Amino acid sequence: MADIKLSICIPTFNRASYLRTLLASLAEDLHQLPWPVEVIVSDNASPDETAEVVAAMEGQLPLRYMRQSENIGPLRNMQKALRASAGEYAVYLADDDRLAFKGVIRAIEQMDANPKAGIYYAPWLTKDLVTGAYGAPFYQQQGQVTVPQGNYVGLLEHVLDSKVFAEISMVRVAVQKHLTPLANDLAFWAFTMPCEYLGAGDVIFGTEPFYYSVSRHFDGDDRSQLGLEEVQSGWDLYRGGLDYLFGLAREQGGLSDLQKRRSQIDHIIIERMLVALSLRMQNGSDPIDTYTLAARLRGLGQGPAIGERMAQIRLAAALQYICVVLPDLLQAEGVAVLGNCPAETMQVLQGIASVPLRHVEAAPDIRENDIVFNLGQADNPLHAAAAEQALVALTEGDLMQKFA
Repeated sequence: MADIKLSICIPTFNRASYLRTLLASLAEDLHQLPWPVEVIVSDNASPDETAEVVAAMEGQLPLRYMRQSENIGPLRNMQKALRASAGEYAVYLADDDRLAFKGVIRAIEQMDANPKAGIYYAPWLTKDLVTGAYGAPFYQQQGQVTVPQGNYVGLLEHVLDSKVFAEISMVRVAVQKHLTPLANDLAFWAFTMPCEYLGAGDVIFGTEPFYYSVSRHFDGDDRSQLGLEEVQSGWDLYRGGLDYLFGLAREQGGLSDLQKRRSQIDHIIIERMLVALSLRMQNGSDPIDTYTLAARLRGLGQGPAIGERMAQIRLAAALQYICVVLPDLLQAEGVAVLGNCPAETMQVLQGIASVPLRHVEAAPDIRENDIVFNLGQADNPLHAAAAEQALVALTEGDLMQKFA
């Protein structure tokens, strides 16, 4: 085979059904690329039929298949694929996503035109394979931007001004193998890795997407997506990455208006936290975690942005606490409800509770292993009896004060 121009690197684990459709789409569309290409599948010891899926595509694609003897984690598996690349350039492709080949060609043309560039970033689109609908680019910028090697101030300014999350990239393989970029749990890799590449060469930010993040493959496709989960909890990691970049730029010198740049970082993080709050409410995420996020946003002056949702968030957290968290923490055998509780409310509470829940009207019916939820007044004699007999007795007011 002639010198390979591009290595398409697909790390995978236990997702043969998605990999099958991806490889089939590549077999259909890869002819659009005008130079020799290889497709590397790095199997992280999948227990499903991944090996058979790849074998079935032999002869239809320029495939190279690697299988780990044991699961070595997603990052190391991805590094295995990248380091095995024989191409001049490499692109990471998730086993359930797609490439936009016109954008791929554009990215490589720009890399060819700038031999000093080690990496090319671009925004990406979401795509629903059921409807064929596309989402808007994750970020947008005015024209292509090339940040010269070592210019951390320029990198920070571009990332902040265009709100760039540098997650999708085309890398020069020689630079990738030389750097072996790092990721950690304190600073988001999409802000720290561009800094590493900038130390080795120019960094290009293009405008034309070459990557589709697939939101749905078929009716009923409800698999979790790592990126979506990360958005719901990753704001402190994002801040860590931006702080990391800000520190490099500040140390370099020449960064004007430090307060403006710090404010931009704060604004980006608050935006992501508000998005996370909306997603958590839509997805029915842990109500107490959602309340904690909303409380933090209030501390950041975002109470008006939360608005009337705060009452809903507080109530959901209170009910989760009394019906699920406390029974688990105290190893309760049931939740006893005191006071006037309509049948509809009882039905809602029973749908939440992790232990049997019942309405109680007399002290002898309160058990020592009960959590008692009093919907009436604290001076109710039955509440006093509950406070003595049960594990704990809380009023509605107690709970709403806890989640104020």
